[in-house]
Amino acid sequence: MSGDRTGITRRGVLAGIAGGAVAATLGRHPVLAADEKARVVRVESDKVWKGDARDPRVVKAMIDRAVVALAGAATVEAAWRRFVPAGARVGLKINLLGRPLAYTAPEVTDAVAAGVIAAGAKPADVLVWDRWRDHFAPTRYRFGQGAHGESIESGGRYHPTVRLKGSQGEAPIDTIATDRTDVTVSLPVLKDHGVSGVTLALKNITFGCYDHYRTAHDNNCDPFIAEAYEHFLATTRVPLIVMDATEACFDGGPRPADRSRLWRENAIYVATDPVALDVVCRRAISAKRAQKGLPDLTRQSRHIETAARKRLGEGRLERIEVVTLKV
Repeated sequence: MSGDRTGITRRGVLAGIAGGAVAATLGRHPVLAADEKARVVRVESDKVWKGDARDPRVVKAMIDRAVVALAGAATVEAAWRRFVPAGARVGLKINLLGRPLAYTAPEVTDAVAAGVIAAGAKPADVLVWDRWRDHFAPTRYRFGQGAHGESIESGGRYHPTVRLKGSQGEAPIDTIATDRTDVTVSLPVLKDHGVSGVTLALKNITFGCYDHYRTAHDNNCDPFIAEAYEHFLATTRVPLIVMDATEACFDGGPRPADRSRLWRENAIYVATDPVALDVVCRRAISAKRAQKGLPDLTRQSRHIETAARKRLGEGRLERIEVVTLKV
């Protein structure tokens, strides 16, 4: 964990990321100033789809616009550098659990890979991954080299000593997060979950990067999700979250049985604060469920409130600023 073949250290990488909410998210307990709100940027477009395919140019424009707005930067490259410094080894943690219908779109992943490479990451040091090898088969991802030279592979190899010691047991963390990358950019999907209510930014890391213990799903995955995310931030860093809401799941998640459970939100959400992002995105799912006459999932997803009490992010809606843009 102390360095890599390029000669940079993890401490050096983290020191290179500074400023406002970005720096706050790198700490174990993000703290906002008294007059500062957590920011979530939502970019929408009615041009995302061409039939049943996403337009990669539109998706990239949406993500770049969102990152620029979140960073407050003058250019796309400068914006990405606020989150991913040159020389960093970057893990792009996708979510394939909802395959074959609801998983991180390759167009989203490609755009993020292009962004971090534009910021100065070497293509060979960008790793697109999810935990289970067999989750890749029914998706459009293929192992090997991606369009920009990034590596696409599965995890599933766990660190022998870096382990979450939670209230209900111990869980080892994937070595991709601890040893092979310096920072993790999280790419969750907007969807509900039959046990935890929703599966968003917090859960993409906690159940996606750990070999969780048997009781981790008890009590609607609470407090496991909050405990695991807290441990993750003490181990490595998540400087940016890019939520794929081009197509979302409002019922039957995390792995919907048919397309009737999906809707085209035609949006991308970006944030540095996983709790604030989950609060906002849970509200989007709840609104869709209410429209369909389905019960609200807030009580079932109380892991978000637990994470807020642990100061992993802002859980009060009135303290969250949602910036909505169009492309």
